[in-house]
Amino acid sequence: MRERARAKEHKETFQKLRAEAERERAEVEQQVNQAITKSKSESPVKRFPMEERIQKTVQRNKKISTQSERLIKRLRGKIATMSGEKPPSLCPCDPDILMTGPDQCATNCSFSNNPKAFALALSSLVNCYQ
Repeated sequence: MRERARAKEHKETFQKLRAEAERERAEVEQQVNQAITKSKSESPVKRFPMEERIQKTVQRNKKISTQSERLIKRLRGKIATMSGEKPPSLCPCDPDILMTGPDQCATNCSFSNNPKAFALALSSLVNCYQ
């Protein structure tokens, strides 16, 4: 009989402690959520310097790739007016100059992931045919 009473008391005490711990956890969680919503409403999202640098690089590469696409279109137009003569390839990755690009080059190519160098070489090639 005494064991049952002790077990019952122990169970009740344990349930009280568990309920109090749950209440404290809920309060802390509520405070954290309030702090997060308060900080979001007070200040705009701050970017890290590295993130900004990466974003600028991506934008610059997009600009250069559109520039390369325009140069390739000009070169196609000039090739169409020429007498069947094809311009030389810029790199050994692809013999057709009109199908190459810095994203399609091999990893050991000088134009691999280097759209600026590819655009520079392509613009000099286009200028040769003017």
